[in-house]
Amino acid sequence: MKKRFGFTLAEVLITLGIIGVVAAMTLPALATKIQKKMTVAKLQKTFAEFSNAAKLAIDESGGAIFEKNDRMKSRERFQKYIEPHLKVSATATLPGSKIYYQSSGARETMLNVMRSTGTEYTLLSGASIIVSDDQVWSTPNKNGSVGIGFLIDLNGYKNPPNKFGRDTFYMAINSELGPYLSYSDDGEAGTVQRTREELKDGPSAYNYQCNKKGRGIWCGALIQKDGWKISKDYPW
Repeated sequence: MKKRFGFTLAEVLITLGIIGVVAAMTLPALATKIQKKMTVAKLQKTFAEFSNAAKLAIDESGGAIFEKNDRMKSRERFQKYIEPHLKVSATATLPGSKIYYQSSGARETMLNVMRSTGTEYTLLSGASIIVSDDQVWSTPNKNGSVGIGFLIDLNGYKNPPNKFGRDTFYMAINSELGPYLSYSDDGEAGTVQRTREELKDGPSAYNYQCNKKGRGIWCGALIQKDGWKISKDYPW
């Protein structure tokens, strides 16, 4: 008679158990890595789309987009100059008390765009650009340049986590710099520069830095500074 070799039931169960433990340990890390790559890719694409639209608006208006006009709110200016150059699939009105969270986990309430009603412009990619309805962008910085800030929400306002540095980022348009992912404190000249360490750990007069104790306003600029990637010390 020929001998037949095989695995016992116990050996099979032990092997499956080991595979299960290894999978449980590695799959969450793999899922997080994929999520980070998707976040960076969508942020880069959305910012590029906004930047192209803003630059076209600046060129076509001959700079009129930045002219002082205290009666023209930021939404009206965005709608007149920038929206025509974007592929917008839907718009929605958002409340004056928007629910967003800082990278620290605390509720974000201080940004002007949080305190007034806003308009959400949803792009074909599913990402949104959120504009304050009431704020004006004619207030000059210390060097005389003017501009305004916007939110990028990568999956739309109604979808969580609505957290800066995760699915929400802050960008601005400035008469000196054009469009950029924000890296300055309020009122600073557009030419101010910050190192990677400063973007991450400050100092910032308004706690804008991108770490687990900060508000996360500079997280987009940190990702861009790192060559469009999320580094190991990023506050994910």
